[in-house]
Amino acid sequence: MQPVRHGPPAYVMIDLGREAPQSAQRKDQSMSNAEQIEYWNGKVGETWVLMQERMDAALTPVTGALLAAANPQPGEFVLDIGCGAGETTLAVDAAVGENGHAIGLDISEPLLARARERAEALLSEADFIAADASTWAEDEGFDLIMSRFGVMFFADPAAAFAHLHGLAAPGGRLVFACWQPAARNLWATLPLTALAGLLPAQPPTDPHAPGPFAFADAARVVTILEGAGWHDVTCHSLPFAMRVGDGDDPIASAVQFNLRIGPAAKAVREAGIGDAAKPALAAALQPHLENGVVALPGAVWLVTARA
Repeated sequence: MQPVRHGPPAYVMIDLGREAPQSAQRKDQSMSNAEQIEYWNGKVGETWVLMQERMDAALTPVTGALLAAANPQPGEFVLDIGCGAGETTLAVDAAVGENGHAIGLDISEPLLARARERAEALLSEADFIAADASTWAEDEGFDLIMSRFGVMFFADPAAAFAHLHGLAAPGGRLVFACWQPAARNLWATLPLTALAGLLPAQPPTDPHAPGPFAFADAARVVTILEGAGWHDVTCHSLPFAMRVGDGDDPIASAVQFNLRIGPAAKAVREAGIGDAAKPALAAALQPHLENGVVALPGAVWLVTARA
């Protein structure tokens, strides 16, 4: 990953994450954080619990790069935003050891319940709290604030990152992963393209509305963070292959993945075309089957900053 200058003083280097509710994606509409909370505590949150292991496996390259950039040290105090089922929180809690501590925040109770189950099984002391990170203030002095695809959903990102800056220790680190533009993420665009003939016309979207690709513009991310008080902001490009299908029938596995997770899943759900979508998805995914695995290109920004 090579840095290129993007204007002083920051540098820009050229979480599948969650989906945003439809009302958050239409042009000139923004979903409130309260609406996001309601959305993620329903069927969508339960589906993500069922897909937790597959999702974490698909995002393994991103998780590894995120943890390497975060570089948690023994004794550090860590806040993990949008922690979901706890994959990254549990990893950093193990790294900071008994003299450190990790707190995972999420708005989805189903995902937090799964995170607590995993923590208990691992004898981890990590805490998992149901809270909106843009307003939560039960602790402060964090050496590290991090997130794997959990910060693109704030209704007011400038205010949210200013708030998080206030929770960081002096010189504290901010590290998060967010998606690059959809055009660089075939895992997101291929299924929707394959189903274009089956889906109703989609309304125009606001590219900055809360959702997976809200931070696709690295220059905008830099501007938001610097305006919120963070400095030494960098955005590193991380391309990777997203594994969406494997096992005895990799194509069927990939079809199931796309019907449960991501932009296509939401569109299919709303249109009620689940069965009709399967053949079209299978045909589109077939060319990406190699050595028993279906993998699609993805690209994220790995963002770092200091308080």
